[in-house]
This record gives sequence, structure tokens and C-alpha cells, in this order.
Amino acid sequence: MAFVPLVLYVIALVLGIAGVGLPGQGADLSPLAAWMLLVSLGLNSLWAALGHLMKSEEVAASIGWATSPFQKEVGAANLGIGLAAVAAAFLGAGAGWAVFLVAAGFLWGAATVHLLDMVRARNFAINNAGPIFWWDILTPLTILIALL
Repeated sequence: MAFVPLVLYVIALVLGIAGVGLPGQGADLSPLAAWMLLVSLGLNSLWAALGHLMKSEEVAASIGWATSPFQKEVGAANLGIGLAAVAAAFLGAGAGWAVFLVAAGFLWGAATVHLLDMVRARNFAINNAGPIFWWDILTPLTILIALL
């Protein structure tokens, strides 16, 4: 389960770099931007929402953290970002930029928290220091590059 973000990122990256158009994608989006918004950011954020909302204890343990009501808030944020990213893949670049800004703030902030936890608490749990850490950094960065 910890490798879902990496798998979805690679799928979106390969389809986008190969120039495979997303059926119905926003006309002003590159294939890379459309696939990254739909698959990497959209589907993975919805996946994360399910985890934080439905399997809070398991997700917290996999991060190396205690269960907290804040997970429900993180799950709700993931749900909103995921739904917006899926919509943006079809609505076009304006929506893509708006979703990028929200996702970058949230995900780069999350990556910073994970990094500080690695340094300060030596927390190298799979969902703190593993694929999700790199996904938090690379997905918004790739979307930014694809939107430019």
C-alpha cells in the first residue's frame, strides 16, 4: 500500500511523456499536466483520503505517529484536493493552476513536516520517509513544469 503513490506517479509520468492524450482533457493542458492532475494527484489524493478517513489507526502507525482526530481533517483535505485535481484535468489550465497552488502548499508543507520528523525523531517509517515523502515533493513539481 505504501507504494501506491509511486506507482500512480510513474503511470502518469509515462503516459504524459509519451504524449498520450487524456480523452476529454482540457484543451489547453499538455498530456503530462492532464495525467498528473488526474492520476498522480487526483487518484492518489482520493486514495489518501480513504486511508485517513477509514483506516486512521493503520495509517497513523504506518507513518510512525499516534492516531489523532487531525487525520480526519487531513483526509477531508485530501478528498477536496483529489476531487479538484480530477476536475482540473478536464477543465483546463486555469483550474490546473488553482489546484497546483493548493496542492503545492499542502504537499510541500507535508514533506517539510516529514523531513523534520526524520531529522528530529529519527522517524523513518515507510509512510513518513518512503514513497509518499518523495511523491509529496515530485508531484507538485512535475505539475508545475507541465503547466509552464
